[in-house]
Amino acid sequence: MGWRVAEAGITVCVIDHRGHGEHKLPLDEDVLQDVETAIKYCRSFGKVAAIGHSSGGRLCLICSADFAIGISPALKTTYSAETQRIINDLRSYRVRESFHGVNFEVLKKLPVGRSIDNIRALILFGSRDVPEIVSSCKELKSKGDYVIEIDQALHNDIFLLEETFGHVVKKLGEWFRNE
Repeated sequence: MGWRVAEAGITVCVIDHRGHGEHKLPLDEDVLQDVETAIKYCRSFGKVAAIGHSSGGRLCLICSADFAIGISPALKTTYSAETQRIINDLRSYRVRESFHGVNFEVLKKLPVGRSIDNIRALILFGSRDVPEIVSSCKELKSKGDYVIEIDQALHNDIFLLEETFGHVVKKLGEWFRNE
């Protein structure tokens, strides 16, 4: 997503959250500090938009960025045993864990977030996403928040889809048109 946003002519700073990519520290509840540190640095260049997927989407929606895009954001604090099993079996290899299941413990400790401001936030989710993500996003949409459902998108492919990218670039254009 960062590469695609940069191709659209927007300056990008991409970070590895602790426990992800090449970040040396294992995932823990201080992951929000990583986001805030990057935002503080980027603010010296102007307004900041944070974009993230899954738990990163939640981090974006609760951080101090001027604008936020949560893609399939993990908004709930608890997840069903089946969802936890699927995530742990299929996705945990992507996260360096200090203990098995730490990602769900971190989600319990993160703030739930501010109300979603239609002017400063966008949420995208897939119609075939994780059940708890679908339900929380549909709940926000029913309250009038700026939430877009991407038809047939799965949790693990939504950030790769042209439709998702189109919504992201359109919203960034609205936010940064006068910058």
